[in-house]
Amino acid sequence: MLCDIIAHAIASESDMEVVGEVAGRAHLGATAQATEADVVILQLDSLELPTECGALFDARPRIKLLGVAADGRRTFLYDLQPQRTALGEVSPQRLVEAIRAAVRPRGVVSPPSPFATES
Repeated sequence: MLCDIIAHAIASESDMEVVGEVAGRAHLGATAQATEADVVILQLDSLELPTECGALFDARPRIKLLGVAADGRRTFLYDLQPQRTALGEVSPQRLVEAIRAAVRPRGVVSPPSPFATES
């Protein structure tokens, strides 16, 4: 169900598309390479990056991985910096914003997020 919600949120955006889905983790790298994906969204069983993701980063070093916690409440962005960035509680709009931020070239300023809070 969470995958359907995420796919629907992405499909409703004019500047994004779902280019493929993978049933298991064994072929993540090959599928990402074949589809030329910029971001892979993956449900995480724990907060640790699954070992299968090594092949994904080997095949596509600039790819971003958006990990959604198994409880569906938190998301994390992984890339080859290497670091994990906590993105807070999950919602379809926050996922869309996280994907946009992940693929936006560094130094490009984007409009303020509707999720920003005043300090």
